[in-house]
Amino acid sequence: MALNSGTSAASHSGQTVYYRGRRIRVTSHHIDAVDEGFFLVRDLSQLTRVLSYQYPARKVALISGGIELLLGLALSAFFGVAVLLGVAVIDAGGLAAAILLDSRRNPRWMELRATHRGQQTVLFRSRDQREFEQVRRAVIRAIEANRW
Repeated sequence: MALNSGTSAASHSGQTVYYRGRRIRVTSHHIDAVDEGFFLVRDLSQLTRVLSYQYPARKVALISGGIELLLGLALSAFFGVAVLLGVAVIDAGGLAAAILLDSRRNPRWMELRATHRGQQTVLFRSRDQREFEQVRRAVIRAIEANRW
């Protein structure tokens, strides 16, 4: 495997490089994150992934769906047409379902946290899902390699 492939490659110092990027480098001995600091892999435990789904447009869409449902209720009560109420309920339900599906599939912010010497700390954070998963897998591989 090529040395600069970004996956795993042995270096001359006896370490294995699991991930090398602009913002973080994960080896079999340490994690060097530009924004977060330097961590020895042997001091890490309890690796967790934290996903944030806080989109501003999501709140606006939920408020719009609620207003639409209330207008449908008011118009159906005023005009006595049950079809308006049915259309409003289906439309608001579809909007809510779309928002929930999008938020499950597309997190806005991802953090990789671990316990480092007894304290919860952030190892890496990103908006890019592909990069985040590559780093997460590299850290898992480094921790597992240090168990032996």
